[in-house]
Amino acid sequence: MLKSKRFWIGLGVTIICLYFAFQGIQLDKLAVSFLNMNWLWMPVLILVFMISYFGRVFRWQVLFDPYKPGWMHTFHALNVGYFLSNITPARLGDLARAYLLGTIEKIPVARSISTLVVERALDGLTVVLFMFLLLPFIPNLPSEWVKSGLLLGAIGVIVLVALAILSLQRERGVAFLRKLASPFKFLNREGLWRFIELLIDGFSVIRSPRPLIKAILWSLEIWLVVALLAWLTMISLGIHLPFTAGILVQVAAALAVTVAPSPGQLGVFHLIAVSVLKLYGVDPNQALAFAFVLHGMTYLMLMGLGVVSIWREGIDLAKIQDISARNREADLEALDDQAVPPHASSNGDGATSDATAQVQEDDVEESKPHSGE
Repeated sequence: MLKSKRFWIGLGVTIICLYFAFQGIQLDKLAVSFLNMNWLWMPVLILVFMISYFGRVFRWQVLFDPYKPGWMHTFHALNVGYFLSNITPARLGDLARAYLLGTIEKIPVARSISTLVVERALDGLTVVLFMFLLLPFIPNLPSEWVKSGLLLGAIGVIVLVALAILSLQRERGVAFLRKLASPFKFLNREGLWRFIELLIDGFSVIRSPRPLIKAILWSLEIWLVVALLAWLTMISLGIHLPFTAGILVQVAAALAVTVAPSPGQLGVFHLIAVSVLKLYGVDPNQALAFAFVLHGMTYLMLMGLGVVSIWREGIDLAKIQDISARNREADLEALDDQAVPPHASSNGDGATSDATAQVQEDDVEESKPHSGE
């Protein structure tokens, strides 16, 4: 990990953001802000955090439709993914959780990865929706934030529409992509294109009204509850602002990490939180204390859940970090060797192709000796 350029870029982003977040901060006043916090609020904050977190578990389950991954397996995979995202840059934990759950539940890995794309698009659209709802209440909202929100929303809409069209016109879409890739010999690999076809199959949830509506409702629940978490954290520190302030903190942080990602949002969240609360006239020392409390509680909860799941599932951390590369290569090799018909797909009851299922079963034996349910 130390040899990775992404690691050092993420570390650099963290250091720069923390530097600016601490500008004008008086450490003695910062300490007083911590001491003045009503720590009796902490159990409430943890409960609210878990409510939002369970929403993420249920939403991820819905996005696998028609597959039905077990709730505990989904929960543990999500825990491991966030654990890795907190210690690695570029959200590598997302890929790890997709491969892990796909392996455990014997769901095609490409199908599992497709849920991440849809999940991100839904998050982006929800964030932008909340931002526009906030505009009448925050007249001095920086224009850069509005522009970033517009861009993110446009990207989200384009992605969802493109994925829906690609899912409806898979054969034409794949043929078009093959034509674009034809000059590049390293892309002319049947296993790769089979993987892409399975990935496109996963986007079918976008044109399935019932699971899509469920996923949208869960997205609204997730972001409303994390906004509630931010608002209650403010109250615990004696910062009395409208509920919209909690929404703005989370929305602005979500927009920021798309531009400047860092491991666990460390530094980025703190700078954004201080900047947002300054709009409301909150003392910078108190604002930074809020950022440390909210981020610290969330970070420790995610790390704790990750450790529990790693222990519960009997997973080797070194294998987790490498699981995506191993499984992706194994899947592509298996698909190359098996000469799978180009338009064959898994059936609706969750069964995968024999080749993919066997590869995944072998990986389960290596990386997950104990069942999560």
